[in-house]
Amino acid sequence: MTKASLGRRPFYVHIATLFILLFTLLGGALILLQYQQSMQQGLEHERQSFQQYRDQLALALNLNERPARMSLSLLRSGQLAAMTDLEARLAYLPQLAEVLANSASYGAIYAGYEDGDFFLVRKLTPRAKERLDDAPPASYLLVQSLSQGQGEYLYFDKRLHLLERRLMPDYRYDPRSRDWYKEARWRTGIIVTHPYLFFTTMEPGMTLAVESDDRRAVLGLDTGVEGLSALIGGLALPSHSQLVLFDEFGTLLATDPQQLPSFDQLSRLPMLSALNHPILTRLQQQIATQPTLLHGPSEQTLSADDRSNWLVNLSSLGEGSPFYIALLVPTEALTAQARQEALHNLAWTLAGLLLLLPVIWLTARRTASPLLALTREAERIQHFDFSDSPGPSSAIQEIDDLARTMSGMRLTLGNFMSMGRALAAERRFDSLLSRILHETVAAAQAQGGCLYLAQDKQMTAVQAIWQQQPLECDKVHWQAELLGGLYHSERLSLPLDADNWSQYLADWGPFPGQRQLLSEPLYNHRQELIGCLLLILPSCSEAELAARTSLIEALAGMSASAIENQRLLEEQKQLLEAFIELIAGAIDAKSPYTGGHCQRVPELTRMLTEAACAQSQGPFSDFKLNEEEWEAIHIASWLHDCGKVTTPEFVVDKATKLETIYDRIHEIRTRFEVLKRDAYIEALATRLPEAERLASQEAVAPIWSELDKEFAFVAECNLGGESMDPKKLEQLDAIASRTWLRTLDNRLGLSRDALKLHGEALAPLPCLEPLLADKPEHKIPRPAHDQLAAHNPWGFKVKVPTHLYNRGERYNLAIGRGTLTEEERYKINDHIIQTIRMLERLPFPHHLRKVPEIAGGHHERMDGKGYPRQLQGAQMSIPARIMAIADIFEALTASDRPYKPGKTVSQSLTIMQSMVREQHIDEALFTLFIESGVWRDYAERFLSPEQLDEAQCQALLATGPATVIPMTHASS
Repeated sequence: MTKASLGRRPFYVHIATLFILLFTLLGGALILLQYQQSMQQGLEHERQSFQQYRDQLALALNLNERPARMSLSLLRSGQLAAMTDLEARLAYLPQLAEVLANSASYGAIYAGYEDGDFFLVRKLTPRAKERLDDAPPASYLLVQSLSQGQGEYLYFDKRLHLLERRLMPDYRYDPRSRDWYKEARWRTGIIVTHPYLFFTTMEPGMTLAVESDDRRAVLGLDTGVEGLSALIGGLALPSHSQLVLFDEFGTLLATDPQQLPSFDQLSRLPMLSALNHPILTRLQQQIATQPTLLHGPSEQTLSADDRSNWLVNLSSLGEGSPFYIALLVPTEALTAQARQEALHNLAWTLAGLLLLLPVIWLTARRTASPLLALTREAERIQHFDFSDSPGPSSAIQEIDDLARTMSGMRLTLGNFMSMGRALAAERRFDSLLSRILHETVAAAQAQGGCLYLAQDKQMTAVQAIWQQQPLECDKVHWQAELLGGLYHSERLSLPLDADNWSQYLADWGPFPGQRQLLSEPLYNHRQELIGCLLLILPSCSEAELAARTSLIEALAGMSASAIENQRLLEEQKQLLEAFIELIAGAIDAKSPYTGGHCQRVPELTRMLTEAACAQSQGPFSDFKLNEEEWEAIHIASWLHDCGKVTTPEFVVDKATKLETIYDRIHEIRTRFEVLKRDAYIEALATRLPEAERLASQEAVAPIWSELDKEFAFVAECNLGGESMDPKKLEQLDAIASRTWLRTLDNRLGLSRDALKLHGEALAPLPCLEPLLADKPEHKIPRPAHDQLAAHNPWGFKVKVPTHLYNRGERYNLAIGRGTLTEEERYKINDHIIQTIRMLERLPFPHHLRKVPEIAGGHHERMDGKGYPRQLQGAQMSIPARIMAIADIFEALTASDRPYKPGKTVSQSLTIMQSMVREQHIDEALFTLFIESGVWRDYAERFLSPEQLDEAQCQALLATGPATVIPMTHASS
């Protein structure tokens, strides 16, 4: 900034000369003119406000009546007037309810018939319910009917469902005796009654009525005017003023709700005098004695008994309207502001005349130029433009000081914002530490510095710089003797002479001359010391050192927050990754036959994804992943089978068709049956001679031999190694039809849940049972929470079996291929449904939102026949298609499955080639899988040497990766 020039004067001297001539020439004239204008403006503003109030009330009343008139016009030509009984009239209830819903002020709509019948639909507002006895809580509409002398009350809810129907034998009402009925009969068109209090709700309002076209009935609608009082209460009226709405007789209709008397104890509407306002009382007297007063708009001034004057504006709501509006404003309120402003301006003029000097043109020129420059400087700061530029200079001391202060503020804010943006942009912890030190050194104009972090209960240098050159952190040691006070929240500021330099900073290099050492501690939000910023500043004055110290303190707080946030993010990422791997490990550990699947699939997915990203030509040349997308694929691949935590082990590990979890009491009961049978046979055998006993054994030998063969056949079927053709099923049915005699109760020893499956019927003992049975108790019902609606929120398109499990013996042995029933296959496939549902419930951050889609898509197919959503290939992301290939290849080559041995690589690739042709997997990705050699790298790392049949693989791949070799394969 420029130095202060000679001849500077205080700023108030220059400002005083600016105003003296202005007040001398214009002060008196402006005060008088302003007073007159303020008076006129006050009166004109009051008239305009009155006109606006009148227009708003007229519009509100018109908008309230217009729908009512339209509805009555439609109803008069309808069939409601022709209806002769209650049930027929109730058919019009929806239409009448819709009319009442048009406005909150509509209270009831009804029809009075020429034979004395009466049909009314009333909206049950809280006030109406208070005045009615025992209305149902959920009631919304009340139908009051008087048909052929019989009175009834019918209560309906908002959906027009009948809640209650009450006979009202004492209900007596003759509509033909009412004024609205008579007046509608006498006159054509829609009539409007004078305002009155509704009998049921004690609300002020009017009745609109019209005679039906067939002259059989008069239709009426009650509309309240309390909404006009609420409208008046919401108007911004002048202080101590009052606005009232009344009719030609002075009957009060609406005013501010706070001043409106209660209607509950009244039998008719009150007059204006009921408001206890002397001006309104006098106005009511004038209306009674001067009927012409209401023939047109008028403005008059009335005096109260306390000699206060009031300006009264009076007008009708519109041409032909029976309602009038009056605004009462005290004249004191109209003139108070003008008098106050005049006195205020006079005082300023008199004070200014004593201070001003006739040099306004020179002062304005000298004052305006630097002020304009400072305005532009402030606008640059407002728009976050902190670029360096020369500041304005001025002969006025205050302006010059302000310019220098603003320039320093701009520089400080610029450094602070620059460092904040730089720290916010860093994602890597090492880069963040380097940026913190470099930005702090630059902002504080230091010559060097070092950043220490608390690690393993001691301070360790992580970044160091001296004279714009990096220093090796091993050479920058923590000086506990010098910096130990930082643990007690003490900032260190130390002048550096040759002795201090050689004692504490000798490793930094030769002594550079007199310097200032400043050490600022870094604290986290728990006020724990997490590090320290050590800076070497050039020598400076105490004021400049204090300014730099304040800046460094602010930067240190920002740096500590950035370091702590980055550490927390890293720790959360590490915790999340460890937790994910823990879940995957638990899933693998759950079954000894799938151990390692959840760990091998992520590795194979990573390998194939890296191959896709490495392509510079071909279908994946544009496929690139950033760090966050890699993180999403990593998490999705580790969690792709997390739903298996819900899959029972006995289904996952089912090695034979009859293997399951069952109550072994059945096996023990069978042994008891055998013991009983053996005891009986032994008792019979002891009674036979030896010759007959040998003859019996010879006779039973063919039967035993046949049973041995049949059991061997059943045992072979149980393995599930071969498909069950029709001949085998016929043989199985023949064996199943054999019967055996059961003498023991098959319910004894069962749990309560198992007994529920048996039902109530009990077969008499002994009884014959088939050798292989499909019993009702074998069918486990599917619980309601396991059902899946057709239009479920996840878009799953799978067929859900009726039963949760079917453990029928013949049913399981007849499985066509493999060992799983339809119910068990669904339970196996259900893991991907559970995976998607579990992952979609997790609050993933924005960059991980695709994890459920990637993890849940590896069982989809390119032709849309996969599960659970039956997505087409174009609907699947590339990572999801990659994971499908990884999951299939791992499942085919895995050697830890109970139902099949691990296939060789050539067999697996042959099967996958067939799957490409069947549009099961992505052809382009499978080609990449082959050509990149990912299959070989995976096999060398995770498969046994005998599975990697290199020669057969090369012969297979020589025909091209997409060549199809038909081969039966098992599902992955």
